[in-house]
Parts: sequence; structure tokens; C-alpha cells
Amino acid sequence: MRYILALSFCLASLGLAQPRVGTEDGLTRLVFGIPSEARFSLKREGNQVSIRFQGTLPRTLRALLNTPQVVGYRATPSPGGSIYVVTLRAGASYRTQELANPRRLVLEVRSSSQPATTTQPRPRNGSRAPTAVVVLDPGHGGVDPGAVGLVQEEEAVLEVALRTKRLLEARGIRVILTRTTDRHLSANKATDLGLRAAMADSKRTLFVSIHANAAERVAQGIEVYYFGETIDQRLLSKAILENGGGALGQRLTREAQGVAQRLMRDLIAQANLKFSEQLALKTLRSLVRETGAVSRGVQTAPFYVIRNARIPAILVEIGFVNHPAEGKKLATSAYRQQLASGLAGGIIAFLNSGHAQR
Repeated sequence: MRYILALSFCLASLGLAQPRVGTEDGLTRLVFGIPSEARFSLKREGNQVSIRFQGTLPRTLRALLNTPQVVGYRATPSPGGSIYVVTLRAGASYRTQELANPRRLVLEVRSSSQPATTTQPRPRNGSRAPTAVVVLDPGHGGVDPGAVGLVQEEEAVLEVALRTKRLLEARGIRVILTRTTDRHLSANKATDLGLRAAMADSKRTLFVSIHANAAERVAQGIEVYYFGETIDQRLLSKAILENGGGALGQRLTREAQGVAQRLMRDLIAQANLKFSEQLALKTLRSLVRETGAVSRGVQTAPFYVIRNARIPAILVEIGFVNHPAEGKKLATSAYRQQLASGLAGGIIAFLNSGHAQR
């Protein structure tokens, strides 16, 4: 079972925690730990399964899951008890099982058994069924060339993004680019980053911002970030640089840090960050496999461009433009194609995992 989400907010008055959630092929499983003497009942209405527990929740809770079988759940206090409402996807079926030692209720939700097809089904009105929409953001451009070494960042990341777009579209995935030429979205850096960030909205499936590194000392390799706080001064300095540098970069980084602190109190945002982490891990793994580059790992940092994303969002550093060997490779079409294959492979692996919003 692949671990997706385990939120630890304990409901002390009931001894009940939010469910542990995991997936297998064609299956989402929610496991509720319940007190030994508590009573519960289940009811299904349409695409919702209601579970009424004895006891009272201290507040309303809500979480998105976005697996192929389950949209999400909410929990609310009610007279004499508390109710979890799990929203299923169309055609999904479920079964429950009560286990002991410790006592827990297992809700298993399965996809409807439909024959596999090689083309997407069309709704009755003749329009195409919705597909994944991926936003690729080639960093910098126009008045901002980004890092400069043996190759310019703005030029290298744009070509990698265009190549990645072609690979994804060949798999039936819709791709939106924040820029398709050497241009900026605004000459004002804060506005430019804000316009890019605005494309990571709920109408899209995931967001990947593509950048390249430079370092004062010799360094090489690929690293992937998802949004969050950091106490690492190197990463904080990097975030300030990517957020515009100087006083502007410091201001935008402080704003992003404030967002990161607020997200820790938002259950839906926490769930989205877990999905972003999974996207980052799969993308890094695929990039390193395709290129043979050094892996510098997955980390969190307060990058302004992914601060408000309500979909899985990551920032990828594809290499160091001023490394004597890696910088030369970043200038070649062959290596850029390898990077594109790695990015596309990671995105497709994530989409196929059931973690993405659909």
C-alpha cells in the first residue's frame, strides 16, 4: 500500500483521529481508529458515504484526497455525535470492515470495473472528457536572463520546457507554458512571478517551474523543491535570489515564509504539499535516471512562484550553468532532450500514481 496522507490531529474528546489513507491499484483505503465502546453507523446517499460516530468533534475538518476513487472527506460535529462524509468518484463502490486490537473501521473504495480503452471516452454531449493539464514555467526570460555561465539559464530552461511539452502532448496531456519565447510576463519582477504563480490554479493538474543553478564554488547536479519553510541559510539565500534578488527578493521571500506558516494550519494545503512532495520525488528520480546527473535531493524552500499553488507544484533546478562539465552539457541539444525525457517521465509517473487531481 502506498502511503498518501496521514494527518495527526487528535480528537481528544472522542479518542478518534483523522483516517489513515492509502492506495493500491484500483483501491483507496481509509482506516478510522475508534474507541472500544463507541458506536457508529453508515449510510450512502448518491456519491457520498456518511459515517456517524459517537462523540463530538471540536471543529469542522476537511481534506482533499483526489485519488481515482475518492475526492475527499469532511468531518463535522452533530447533535450527539460527529459525522465523516466521504465523497466518492462516479461509479465507485465501497465495502467496510471492522477490526479489533486496536479497534478500527476500514472503508475500502474501488473503481468501477470498466473495460480498458485506448482512447478517452466521450460524454454524451460529444465533448471530450477532461484530460490532465500541466503548467510548465520556464524561469526568467526577457529583462531577466537568470543565471549566466557557459549557457544562459533563460535560454536553456525554455528549450527544455518546449521539448518536455512535446513529449507530454504525445501522451495526450494538455500543456500550458508561462512563456514560449525569450520574454518576461512583466518587467516588474514581483508582478512577473505573481502572473506565473496565478497559473497554478485549480483548473490545472500540476505546476512545474524549471530553472538552472549557478554557484560560487564548483557544484553540479539536479535538485527539486516543493514549497515550505527552511532553516538552511544556503536554501534561504537561493530562494531570495530566485525571488528577484536584493531587497525585492528579501521582501518576497518574507511574504512567502508567511504563507508557509499559514499553510501549516490549513489541512487542505497540507494534503496538497504531500502531493507536491510526491511529484518532486518522482521527478527527481526520473531526471537522474535519464541523465545520469548527480542527485542533490528533494528539499523545501519559500519560492514565491509556488507559494499559493492549490495543485501539486514544484521548482526544478536542472543543473549548474557555470560548472565546467555540466554547463557544457546544458548547452547541447542531446542533454536537453534527456532532461525533457526525465521531466516528462516524472510527471507521467505522478499522474499515473493517482495522487494528482483529476
